[in-house]
Amino acid sequence: MTEACEKAQRFLSGEKIAFAEADALWKALKQSDHITIARRVLERTRKPDTLSDGIPPHGAVRRTLCREHALLTSKDNELHAATRHDQALAILAEGVDLADDAACDSETLGIAGGICKRRWNDLGQHDDLLRAAGYYERGARGALGDDAYTQINAAFIEDLLAAGGDQPEQRRAQAAALRRRIVDELPPLGEWWNVASRAEALFGLGRYQEAADILAQCQNKPAPWQLQTTSRQLAHIAHLREARPLEVPQIHAFFEKLLPGAPDAVRSLIAGKVGLALSGGGFRASFFHLGVLARLAELNVLRHVDVLSCVSGGSILGACYWLALRRRMLMSAPLTHQDYITLVRDLIGHFQDAVATNPRAQIQSSRLAIAWRFLRGCKGALNPEQVAAVLAERFYKPLLPQPFPLHMHDLKFVPADHDARLAGTADFNPGKHNWLRANKVPALVINATTVNTGHAWQFTTTWMGESTWAVHEAADSVRRLDWNYYNPVAGWHVELGRAVAASACVPFIFEPLRLDAGGAYEGPIDLQLVDGGVHDNQGIVSLLASDCTVLLVSDASGQLLLQPQPPQGVRNLLAYARRSMDTLMERVRLANYADLAARLRSGLLRGLMFLHMKEGLDADVVRLKNAQDSYDLQRAPLSPSGIRKDFQQAIAELRTDLNAFTPDEMCALMACGYQMAGKGFQRDLAAPTALSDAPIKAPWVFDAMLAEMTSVAQTTPDRERLLQALAAGSKVKL
Repeated sequence: MTEACEKAQRFLSGEKIAFAEADALWKALKQSDHITIARRVLERTRKPDTLSDGIPPHGAVRRTLCREHALLTSKDNELHAATRHDQALAILAEGVDLADDAACDSETLGIAGGICKRRWNDLGQHDDLLRAAGYYERGARGALGDDAYTQINAAFIEDLLAAGGDQPEQRRAQAAALRRRIVDELPPLGEWWNVASRAEALFGLGRYQEAADILAQCQNKPAPWQLQTTSRQLAHIAHLREARPLEVPQIHAFFEKLLPGAPDAVRSLIAGKVGLALSGGGFRASFFHLGVLARLAELNVLRHVDVLSCVSGGSILGACYWLALRRRMLMSAPLTHQDYITLVRDLIGHFQDAVATNPRAQIQSSRLAIAWRFLRGCKGALNPEQVAAVLAERFYKPLLPQPFPLHMHDLKFVPADHDARLAGTADFNPGKHNWLRANKVPALVINATTVNTGHAWQFTTTWMGESTWAVHEAADSVRRLDWNYYNPVAGWHVELGRAVAASACVPFIFEPLRLDAGGAYEGPIDLQLVDGGVHDNQGIVSLLASDCTVLLVSDASGQLLLQPQPPQGVRNLLAYARRSMDTLMERVRLANYADLAARLRSGLLRGLMFLHMKEGLDADVVRLKNAQDSYDLQRAPLSPSGIRKDFQQAIAELRTDLNAFTPDEMCALMACGYQMAGKGFQRDLAAPTALSDAPIKAPWVFDAMLAEMTSVAQTTPDRERLLQALAAGSKVKL
């Protein structure tokens, strides 16, 4: 922690300081990109009883503090996006009547417009863009000031609305007029925000070379994190103007001049922030995800992944992949395209060996012991602590240098090729520095569900708890269990194996994992965690919370199948309850997909690849016997992914369990994920994102199975045997 952060912690804990000191403190924290703590310090500063001199801010000072407090609240990603922007507008209104033109200056209207713009960016509501346009337009009527802040943002919002089909010709004309005014009337000052506005105005007019020339006039570029905000908006404009921005030489040259010494940031900005989600679904999901990783490695896409969000079986594999990548990134040799392929190939071998030890058998009690557990009041047949121990020993220890603790807070690292000069610090934070890197360090998120609240619980390498994205306060009155950075001294920490075990604690199969938080929470909280799939089995929410704009979703979760004759009788009550839970989870899965599709249409997402194991399978209507219409079914042997439908159906029905899988089952799942990822990426992401490079075709252990599964031959010597073996794999093997 910096000296300013330590001083802030003391102030927030009750120590009183003078107003002048508190005022300087929040400004220093803001300047160093400690937004959350700066907001909290400023919030406390506005309360005179917290200050040693008791000086209440009034007049112009009070209005300034309201504006800054509102701005920091809207920008604080540790507050929930559904409420923080509304809170920000309410704070802003404490200092000025936003409806009164005479009372509002351009700066205040610009801040209000920015709040609405960020709300649109988080929630995708068209009305927020219209509100932002209204505030910016009112502010843009005034003088340009030193940096034409409201005018340049008003032009950007007009372009966004035009792209969405809202009076496109009129709005584009208005955007062009605003930019021409800046070019013609804003005097050059040499200060960064003045230069940035003039450069963006020229860039938005398509005068890319002139925009690049303007950048040379800057005398003091801001810190990298401040530069990132401007750069992202310029990248968005590039997408609005050009179908393939990276293929326009002048655009590429502009960004290279904007970000000298950071050529990798250009593609990051243009392509967007990439998130990879690995769903739950036991080892079935794990092996499917391995196939997806194999194809993404061939395409050289894995190096662009900023956030890795995992659930249940996806967490078991995701943690293995992250540890293997961590080990490689600590080496001094540059990471190459081939290195990612080698890493995934080695990971496949490691994972196959670990699964062959049959983890479930190592913790499986006898049926009598299971019955006794339930009679004693246990909530599950199996002990999650035993699962955690097996995962740590078999899956994770071999991927870490020895000796090494297996706690989440010990996993944070600085990659060997981290450029401290470029980043402005020797420390490394994926969320702040990945955009400057060619090979991203994925921020690892392991998702679980809190039994106490029903909210999503997240483990990362730096913190754990229920993030603000776990709730929607307008519709959820259950109190959220606060998150915080790890503090081993206070007992606020967790082992990697236990975090993954919590993510994979399927209700009734496993007892909830109890997390001893060392009395961290106020009141008697018996913290219990279960499978992350109960809340979000695809791990999508964590990607949206991380502001990812390109989503790769690998969904190998169990999905509903037609049940012609639901079981009857008392003996089948458990099966009936499970069917109800599966129906609810399917509804959540479909809602998640609908949300992502809407975000893609609105422009909030630049790209979406959503893979699921039943994609393209025949789902014809079960016809009535007395149906009047008639038609002939013409079925192709291959699904749109190029996989034989009989194989794909059998694979989609494989069990979701943590026991041993046969070589045929493992290879079939990996081949399915590999084939789907190749087709899905080409269909959904190759053109709009430019994330992939020329693929390197590599040999894989599942190549023979892939050839069998994609064959259009009438029959093959091994087809029937393989289909029968896969059909047998649908049952849980005790």
